Amino acid sequence: MIDAAVLLIVHNKHIIFIKRNKNLKKHSGEVSFPGGKFEKNIDESYLDTAIRETKEEIGLEKKYYKVLYELPVQVTVSTNFLVHTFVVETNVSKINFKINSAEVEEILLIPINHFFNKKIKVKVPLKIENKFFLNTFYYYKNYLIWGATSRILDSFLEKITDDRY
Repeated sequence: MIDAAVLLIVHNKHIIFIKRNKNLKKHSGEVSFPGGKFEKNIDESYLDTAIRETKEEIGLEKKYYKVLYELPVQVTVSTNFLVHTFVVETNVSKINFKINSAEVEEILLIPINHFFNKKIKVKVPLKIENKFFLNTFYYYKNYLIWGATSRILDSFLEKITDDRY
């Protein structure tokens, strides 16, 4: 298993997603959260990984958000990443993104309330390497959110109970 960490960023009642570059070796072209692989020689913690990778991918520095909590670890089924997720909330009204085009094709800001629309959500059993998984697929315009990203999103949506979103 390979440790990785991501940030689920809440910004003005939206969640920030990235569409990964099509030329990447793993998870190419997929919609995900900013983050990446834990580097033993660089990162002291998984949170350090998520912060470093988010700044590298979309230019968002830690001074522009506060860490709220960590979600349960998710596993990417086909690539065996253990994904540590930290939910953060921005403290600025506008973000000036600096996209690293080698890693990120596009940034998506999707309203949180979009994910409560039952018409955009489908649960599908998947068979990967002779194992069955029940996975949620979310649709947003021409984008598909699935895999570990959708399971992380499910975990977040189950946890939020207040009406600030």
